[in-house]
Amino acid sequence: MWQGGSPGGRQTPPADPLTCPWSLPVRVSRRLLAVPAAAVLAWSLTACGGAAPEAPAGLDASASATEETVVEPAGFVLTTENLPDIAAAMLAAQTYDTTMVTEVAGASMTAQGQARVSDAGTEMTLSMSSPEMAAPLDIRLVGGQMYVNMGELTGGLFWQLDPTDTSNPLTAGFAGSTGQASAADSLEALVPALVSVEKSGAVEELDGVSAQPYDVVVDTSKIAGRSAEQFAAAAEAGVEVPAQITYTYWVGDDQLPRKLSMDLLGSHIEMTFSNWGGPVTIEAPPADQVTAAPTM
Repeated sequence: MWQGGSPGGRQTPPADPLTCPWSLPVRVSRRLLAVPAAAVLAWSLTACGGAAPEAPAGLDASASATEETVVEPAGFVLTTENLPDIAAAMLAAQTYDTTMVTEVAGASMTAQGQARVSDAGTEMTLSMSSPEMAAPLDIRLVGGQMYVNMGELTGGLFWQLDPTDTSNPLTAGFAGSTGQASAADSLEALVPALVSVEKSGAVEELDGVSAQPYDVVVDTSKIAGRSAEQFAAAAEAGVEVPAQITYTYWVGDDQLPRKLSMDLLGSHIEMTFSNWGGPVTIEAPPADQVTAAPTM
């Protein structure tokens, strides 16, 4: 969804913070060009739909002549084969709340938002803030349009953007990564890049659910779609893109993700997911708070 920050580490004109909100408050090197693409993959694994999940396989109860042994049904175990079931479970839940904390080069940014997932894509609200930001960055994706409010940088109003308009540099960074593509297409781009899925650590209680952490390893050379383009651009800029990226997902027996953590090139990103299936408020800003984005 977001492209890298300025190589010089200084805040750039509005075009850059819009296409790279993660880099707005921090001074980072060009190595971090690869971080947004990795974040896109992380979001794709939790913001795309898919086919309806199959019921987890159970174990048959068995008995012997001397004693009866009751075997409980097996819980959900994440694998490379059933990873799309997470997205299918999200489709069934439809809504959730999310938080994000990003730490890069000693600086941090926090975000809170809500999302609604469907076969048509994802609608969302996201408010991002940092001690180094004069005002929170408010992003809304509703009805195929993106609305971005960057405080004084946008005159206190929301810029309305068509995320599919790649002719405008302001929106080019969002093309293909705003959930408007079909769920099947989004997952199709990710599945070939999966290397392994393995349990990682003990079960934790998150959002009232017992969640098992899993390390999900992705081969960056096999990534397709917009993320592949971003990684290629980072490589052309001299960034040494790692051969593999590892995401840690905490997943419950309900097949829904509760937490995500990843480290890449000195950055750390952590996301939480809660209130699955609960009420959300995702609306476009009032008309008197919206203005057309400038053409760069």
